[in-house]
Amino acid sequence: MSSTFFGLTIAGKALSAQQIALNITGHNIANADTEGYSRQQVNMTTTYPYTVVASGKNMSQGSGVTIDTIMRARNAFVDKQLRSETSTQEYWGAKETGLSEIESAMNEPTDYSLSSDLSNFWNSWNNLADNPEDSGTRSILVQRTLTLTDSLHAISDQFTEMEANLNTSVNNQITDINDYTDQIAELNKQIKRAEITGDTPNDLYDNRDLLVDKLSKIVNVTVTEGIDGSYPNGKVNTYDLAIGEPPQTLVSDAGVVKELKEVTTTDGSGNPIKVLQLDGTILTLGNNMGSLQADRELRDTYLPDLQGKYDTLAAGIASAVNSIYGTTTKFFTTSDSSTTITASNITSSVAAADIVAGDGTSGDGSVAAAIAALSEGWSSISGTDLDGFKAKYGSSLVDSYSATVAKLGADLQQATRMKKGQEALVANLTTQKETVSGVSLDEEMINLTKYQKSYSAAARLVTMMDDLLDTLLGMGMTK
Repeated sequence: MSSTFFGLTIAGKALSAQQIALNITGHNIANADTEGYSRQQVNMTTTYPYTVVASGKNMSQGSGVTIDTIMRARNAFVDKQLRSETSTQEYWGAKETGLSEIESAMNEPTDYSLSSDLSNFWNSWNNLADNPEDSGTRSILVQRTLTLTDSLHAISDQFTEMEANLNTSVNNQITDINDYTDQIAELNKQIKRAEITGDTPNDLYDNRDLLVDKLSKIVNVTVTEGIDGSYPNGKVNTYDLAIGEPPQTLVSDAGVVKELKEVTTTDGSGNPIKVLQLDGTILTLGNNMGSLQADRELRDTYLPDLQGKYDTLAAGIASAVNSIYGTTTKFFTTSDSSTTITASNITSSVAAADIVAGDGTSGDGSVAAAIAALSEGWSSISGTDLDGFKAKYGSSLVDSYSATVAKLGADLQQATRMKKGQEALVANLTTQKETVSGVSLDEEMINLTKYQKSYSAAARLVTMMDDLLDTLLGMGMTK
């Protein structure tokens, strides 16, 4: 037979369970706008029944309610997909940003671009061919030559500045990765200590997942979870975090934390290259994954290649013009002690009065005409290996530069298209995640009302049991 106070025990359990449910609902409402927070839900279960004897048989009588678990709403499959697609989105976003800055530096096509400066330069030589002795025409040529060389210098300087900015960005992202790594490792320790006691530290899980989400924007991440069999309750999990392709462990469940660094080494040809290392082991990042990969590609491959094309263009202009201009005096030289003309050092110091326009006879502009013809190709160059010239500088200076501009435009269009596609995919996955994990204030208000009503009913049960006990105790009283 159950105790006289058994009803109060059931009511007490109900009050306790509903109070916890109300607290969790309040916690959800309070964190509705907290970044990375996952909605928590209370799972209640009946307590172990009490056996009573009735009609000569044993029967189970319910003994109330208790909180079984407080779980966070989360879909691991969607989390994995979202992190992967976010890495790809951030890659293309960073690529688009970098290529847009390069396009702005090149300023094509506008009236103030290098294409325009080249066109004005050739036209000035053409005008000089028609008016070889005109001082005004000569002055204009000097000015347009200065404009051309200044444009090449400016573009080269901007590329150098972009490379420095990208280098800073890479270093900052590596610092962020190491900071996130340390925080995740510390959270792993806290979570492990809580799980050993049978707790489910949902807020700590959220904090860790938020850091992994942030990490996935920089590099591709791989999370591996399992059950730690060394603990009998089966509720202690293992957690390993890896980055790169193939994945290399960044944080292990055993507490090993690796530091990411970028170091300079040499390739097979002895050229200096920068590589990523995890505790001395070279790390390869996944293709098209994370903003770090995009910035390193722009800094180490794209910008040097583009700078090389501009250096080749400057050298081609100088070599072609100088080969026609004469053997005793060079029209283009370097601004430093180097003998190699590049976009950063090309210059011309020929005065207007000293410009050679022809063979020296009155009215002859054959030299100027031959230089002007370079805008169409190399046929005006005499005494030079034309095949070798074409192999080194392309079919013409104009075609070579146009191809460089066209490739940049195509690369930027691809980056923009891919980024927009990824944005749509990430937005869809984010909606799926929010459907599961996000806090709906409407739903929480419904839960708040439900738990409040249940709490009130349990309190009414206490009052009723109190009345019954008063009646029972009053039966033994005498006047």
